[in-house]
Amino acid sequence: MNDDPRDVFRARISKVVGVLPDRVTLFAKGRVALFGILKALDVRPGDEVIVPAFTCVAVPNAIAYAGAVPVYVDIDPSTYTIDPAAVSAAVGPRTRVILAQNTFGLSADIDALESIASRHGLTVVDDCTHGLGGRYGGRPNGLTAAVSFFSTQWSKPVSTGLGGFAIARDPATAALLRRLEEGAEEPTPARVAILRALLFASEHVGRGRLFRAGRAAYRTMSRLGVVPASSDREELSGIDMPDGFFARLSPWQAEIGAQRIRNLAHDVGSRQSIAARYTAFLVAHDRTSAVEPPDVTHSFLRYPLRVRERAAFVAAKRAEYDIDIDIVRLASELVVDDIVTPDALRGELVRRFRLARGKDRSFSRRRHGVTPV
Repeated sequence: MNDDPRDVFRARISKVVGVLPDRVTLFAKGRVALFGILKALDVRPGDEVIVPAFTCVAVPNAIAYAGAVPVYVDIDPSTYTIDPAAVSAAVGPRTRVILAQNTFGLSADIDALESIASRHGLTVVDDCTHGLGGRYGGRPNGLTAAVSFFSTQWSKPVSTGLGGFAIARDPATAALLRRLEEGAEEPTPARVAILRALLFASEHVGRGRLFRAGRAAYRTMSRLGVVPASSDREELSGIDMPDGFFARLSPWQAEIGAQRIRNLAHDVGSRQSIAARYTAFLVAHDRTSAVEPPDVTHSFLRYPLRVRERAAFVAAKRAEYDIDIDIVRLASELVVDDIVTPDALRGELVRRFRLARGKDRSFSRRRHGVTPV
């Protein structure tokens, strides 16, 4: 019996996603897994990767580290996922990869993107950093495209503090990724110790003003490079790959992940139950609710709300309630005629949030999509 925590985690991931364990590779972050995928696909300097413009800085950074060029295209305003028509229009002679970003827990239209890719000899990479636990076409997210990657960062359904993994259905690509994983840097004992302390603090310090103060201090220290962060200081200040970027997951993180992935179905089910209450309220008030296309199961890492004045909404909510509903990273920058105003939703959402937390002892911001900003 193999007692290596990384192999145990690998095996449990494989059962969730529906692949063989040797098709799973573990990395220090989801973006590191993306970088590894691009290297395994032999993406070279000057090659182009089509990405949604509504994305995280981690995505274009990983592409730049591989020497490639991100090509931004628009999203579908109803789903916030990449628009296949925009992708088709952006394909050029240097295009190699289409990044199918799962947004807030909703998969992109993989079939439409695969159709475009097959016409041009491209590879679709499924960005499932938001998508663990959801489904596309009746299959677990990450199983439809040839390659995919996931995140186990602080706010994800399965959190190892920082972390990520890649899935490759093709055994040759999986073997290349495994060699890359084995050649990646081992996290230093000091980094692992700091990460353990941060993970413990983030989950035990509470969820009020003390939590927000601690979060602010953490962000300041991470910008100074004192503690590990989702985006390290060098990642935010340039396009050169930072020292130590290409690293693997530590055994301790793998051990935590192997324990927590057992609760994934329950945790995603709880998110979906809470999301259903939000949707019912929005529909009853003739407002825009989250879209869930046919044959796609939303895992609701976050519930997207459209608000008329994002800054005002956030400021009013923080001033009046000692909770942190995560709306800042949602699609609230879109200005649409039927969007809901702060006063119309704030009190009702807070009431339902508290009701859900009171009825479900497993409820937490980290697990159910109302995570710190």
